[in-house]
Amino acid sequence: MIKFFRKIRQKLLQQNRITQYLTYAIGEILLVVIGILIALQINNTNEAHKARQSEKIVLKNLIQDLRADSLAFNDNLDILSKINNLHQSLYEIGVKGMDLEIEDPNLIRRLIYYNPIAIKNDPFVADKISIVSIRKEINTYSRYLKDLDITYLEYAELLEKRVRVFLANNKVHQLANWFENRDSRIKEGTPFDFVDKAELIFISKTPEFQQLLLEVSIKTKNTASNIETVLTQNEKLKDLIQKALK
Repeated sequence: MIKFFRKIRQKLLQQNRITQYLTYAIGEILLVVIGILIALQINNTNEAHKARQSEKIVLKNLIQDLRADSLAFNDNLDILSKINNLHQSLYEIGVKGMDLEIEDPNLIRRLIYYNPIAIKNDPFVADKISIVSIRKEINTYSRYLKDLDITYLEYAELLEKRVRVFLANNKVHQLANWFENRDSRIKEGTPFDFVDKAELIFISKTPEFQQLLLEVSIKTKNTASNIETVLTQNEKLKDLIQKALK
């Protein structure tokens, strides 16, 4: 093709047809420019397609992580609800003198398993998303998670450093139930109490425990409230991603 164009140019020059030569040369330049533009457009289209495919993969991974977080958070809320119910029962027993049954005294020292993965797996995931609405909701989700992180750490610290220490100092733990009966009861599917129910009820009537109960109840409810906020944002974000992937 190049040789063909060169022969035409040489023929025009040999015939001293300067005007036609210049016209032809300009046309040839235009053809080259058009060819380059077409090639760039094709390349840009291919790159845009690759970017969209890459973004879809990011969104699919993100929605899987969000679903995992959602399941874990719902489990957390279920456990926290039971813990809050125990706190309420201990208040009514210790402060109001009511005669209530406690189903699981071990919940007084129970700490939820908290390990959200959606943002932790890819801290810069928002920067990889071109859809503004999704990027905005990811950033909101991240902000709510940070608030929850702080609340959870405060809750965990109170439980580990004060509640559990208080229970141990007041000899509420039953060592035999933990070391001797625990494994067999787990295999049988029956609950085991290593927190002495009678001792727990006894200390619930002391002012020291009642003050501690108030603090841990506040932290437990704050944690549950923040989890509910994160869950709501989780659902909103999943809905946006699902629509984008259709």
